[in-house]
Amino acid sequence: MEKCEDAARQLCIPCNKKLSLDCKTRWNSTYLMLSIAITYKDVFPRLKQREKYYMVVPSKEEWNMAKEICGRLKLFYNITELFSGRNYLTANTFFIKVCEIKEALYDWLICSNDVVKMMASSMLQKFDKYWSGCHIVMAIATIFDPRYKIKILVFYFPLMYGSEASNEIEKIHGMCYELLSEYQSKSNLGQKTSSYGTSSGSTLLELNYDEQDPLSKFDLFVHSIIGESHTKSELDYYLEESILPRNSNFDVLSWWKTNGIKYLTLQMIVRDIYAILVSTVASESTFGTGGRVVSKHRSRLHPDTLEALMCAQSWLWKEKEGDSSIHDSQP
Repeated sequence: MEKCEDAARQLCIPCNKKLSLDCKTRWNSTYLMLSIAITYKDVFPRLKQREKYYMVVPSKEEWNMAKEICGRLKLFYNITELFSGRNYLTANTFFIKVCEIKEALYDWLICSNDVVKMMASSMLQKFDKYWSGCHIVMAIATIFDPRYKIKILVFYFPLMYGSEASNEIEKIHGMCYELLSEYQSKSNLGQKTSSYGTSSGSTLLELNYDEQDPLSKFDLFVHSIIGESHTKSELDYYLEESILPRNSNFDVLSWWKTNGIKYLTLQMIVRDIYAILVSTVASESTFGTGGRVVSKHRSRLHPDTLEALMCAQSWLWKEKEGDSSIHDSQP
């Protein structure tokens, strides 16, 4: 290690990170090993000249392969850490990141490297299996982000579905209206007007044609137009508003708290949809596969027992975090 660092200094390569070894049961260690080793690529030939026990130096082709694989693993590494963090994100962020993965996999399919193409083909099969079971909820959550709305589906779905994109967009659109209807019926908001009318609507309902007044037909005409506008729902008005400029500091929950008075039913939907987690495991558990072995002990845990253990662990962590925050706040 000392000779390696000395060789790096001679080549004016900063030794900011220690070399890391791969672990077969933790795929993120492959990415970390390659990403660090690539920065020291020029050091290894120099090290071989100084260290007689260092016998194998990666070839140029192997370094090229390492760069190909490392660059692609980086996308999954970053997104997995984002989804599996301790401070979980709201559900509106999931859809865009998953679409980034699908877009990347399509690009890998046309790569000149056969290994990468084979890897992408296998990964697409897995992707499509899980995508079909979760894309609706993720898409609805993104629609309720005022920075994206339906336009995010118009942008991504042609890539995902090709000629069937418009049908899939309409399906998600219809699901949003079904949610609105369901929540209105549950909260009795359906008995109230969910649109933005005028107070004159009640008087216009009593209008009749008067032969003595030549403009009474005009009054009836105006009443019919206003009546049509009353059929618009909260969702219609929300989607018709212009999308907000994208801002990394935008707080979507604060926006819905502020604008919830205009969209009472949508606010209830957002409250439930945004609480959905894309993952229920920590980042380390996502990367690791070594502990996922069914033994004679683990296989005998009753589902209720397992659920109780998981809940107890969560409560204990919350209690511990609460105690630490209290101690930190004390002078």
